[in-house]
Amino acid sequence: MPRHCKLPRYDYGSNGVLGYYHAQLTDIVQYPDARTELFHAFRELGNIILFCMLIEQALSQEEVTDLLHAAPFQNILPRPFVAEGEKPETKQKRLEAKYAALQIVQNVDKYGTAKQGQLSREGDLLTRERLCCGLSLFSVVLRRLRSCLTAPQWPAPPAPHHHAPHHTDTTTEFHRLWSALQFLYCIPVGDTQFTVEELFGEGLHWAGCTIIALLGQQRRFEALDFCYHILKVQRVDGKDELVKGIPLKRMVDRIRRFQVLNSQIFGVLARHLAADDERAGVEHVRCFPPPAAPHTA
Repeated sequence: MPRHCKLPRYDYGSNGVLGYYHAQLTDIVQYPDARTELFHAFRELGNIILFCMLIEQALSQEEVTDLLHAAPFQNILPRPFVAEGEKPETKQKRLEAKYAALQIVQNVDKYGTAKQGQLSREGDLLTRERLCCGLSLFSVVLRRLRSCLTAPQWPAPPAPHHHAPHHTDTTTEFHRLWSALQFLYCIPVGDTQFTVEELFGEGLHWAGCTIIALLGQQRRFEALDFCYHILKVQRVDGKDELVKGIPLKRMVDRIRRFQVLNSQIFGVLARHLAADDERAGVEHVRCFPPPAAPHTA
């Protein structure tokens, strides 16, 4: 990675911006092990993250099914149909009497031992509160992964001072490295070559976006990404030509497709991370008193 890589002005045109980034990132573009080793490592991590998320979705469906099956045994009965002139309370009591023999907690308390009664009440409480607690396997996986990213190899960005300029050109943060890798896989390949999508699927992008989100670098990535800058400039000038053998319009189309995918991944991660942060911290709400009404004579 170059030590500094700035965002060129719009005056250079999209072809000039692409040429600048290609020259700056030539070591990344020509890195021989990028597709054979590096992308595969990211793909494996991304597939692990995706697998954990899919397990959680399957568990959620299983829990909903369990709740539906357990409902008659917990005195959770659907509201009966009531014709005109009938009282809903009467039909409801009749239903409860009909299913009284199925009530686990009441019957165990009545016929079982004290230990069995305690176990039945604990099981009933767990079944009722399982989905209400918002327990999330995927959030635990993200928290564990975030603790791994606090190692010295992943330095957090320095806290900006009030009057100090934010150095946006430096490339020490992870999101700048991922911008360089995204530049590499957005370059169109020939007709006889495999694309990044065919070789690695979406696991590659899930790994990069997850690490960026857990490091708190999503906003800087979206503002300073090399490919996104090319896309913005090309939308203004609409140029289409070969730059260093790269068809500009085809590359911009690929950038836009990956931008949509990245946004979807960041959206999924934000939902889990936001719910996790809300449980971890206390929300501070400041209440303002209503304005006092002026006294009228």
